[in-house]
Amino acid sequence: IDKGPIDEQGLFHLINTVRGAGSTLLLTARRFPSAWRVALPDLISRLKAAATVEIHEPDDLLLAGVITKLFADRQIEVEPHVVQYLVRRIERSLATAMRVVERLDRAALERKTPITRALAAETVSAMDEGQGEFDI
Repeated sequence: IDKGPIDEQGLFHLINTVRGAGSTLLLTARRFPSAWRVALPDLISRLKAAATVEIHEPDDLLLAGVITKLFADRQIEVEPHVVQYLVRRIERSLATAMRVVERLDRAALERKTPITRALAAETVSAMDEGQGEFDI
């Protein structure tokens, strides 16, 4: 919600409508509501009363689980040491995990080889160098 200018009146009425219906509203933002530079006093009050939760980067265990599941979804078996290698070297985000698994799958299919630590290293290196589509 904090990517651009906030329609304060619209947000205030949305919050009231949702509350009036006995329902809940989920807003996501990069910054806490106190940093949104809202001027409408009633909206400020509603935002102060809202529960806020900060979502941190995934820890090693969660990221390893996500990567393992992404491979399993593609019916690919990967050695745990390859997953750990990826966990230590990629950006901690679901989008990056999805991208690296997709690229590793594609590279392994093109080469007709299993996914190894060496292939993972090559793929991560290519991604770090900003190569959108790297040649195998």
